[in-house]
Amino acid sequence: MFGSSGSRVLNVINISYLQSRSKRVWVRKPLGSPMAKSKIFRITPKPVLPEDEKAEIKRLFDNYKNSMKSIRQYFFEQSLKQAESGEVAQMKHRLDDQEHERLMEENRLENEKTAMLRQERLKIQAEKAQQNVLASLIKKERESKLHEIQIEDFLMKQMSTPFIQPENIEKAIEDALANPVNFNFALDLDGYIYRGKDTSIDTIPEEKRERLNSN
Repeated sequence: MFGSSGSRVLNVINISYLQSRSKRVWVRKPLGSPMAKSKIFRITPKPVLPEDEKAEIKRLFDNYKNSMKSIRQYFFEQSLKQAESGEVAQMKHRLDDQEHERLMEENRLENEKTAMLRQERLKIQAEKAQQNVLASLIKKERESKLHEIQIEDFLMKQMSTPFIQPENIEKAIEDALANPVNFNFALDLDGYIYRGKDTSIDTIPEEKRERLNSN
């Protein structure tokens, strides 16, 4: 605010005032004056505090921050309560209602879209399940027909096999007694069959020997 001349005048006034009081008091350096040449390169050492003192300072600072935060939150909530009855609060309520309606409409459209996608997915799944069931039924029908054909073939073979009828049982017994069949046979290393229990190998010529069929 003052120039160099003003600073000198202020110094003179201060000095004359202090001298008139007959006290030796330190006079403040004028504002805007540079640092003293003797202090330009002086580095003030950082004070070393004990760990317990640091912890206490940190605790006090944290308590201060929490207290100030609580106070600001309290005043903010009080200001909101006071503003609820005002025009700003009414406008805020209208905006909130409009936003709520917009979100509800958006939610309704999204639900309709999701329902359509779900219906399409269920329809596709139902068609696939129907196709799988139809294919399974066709496969079972084919297997059933094949089984029936196999049963018919088996029955035809069984029916074509000559059975002894009740009226011919006596004749069959007489034929069996008249023509006994010996199911015993022997087999040598060359594959020749010798039927009968008492058949001798030496009594059958080589050209009349029965050979085992390889098939």
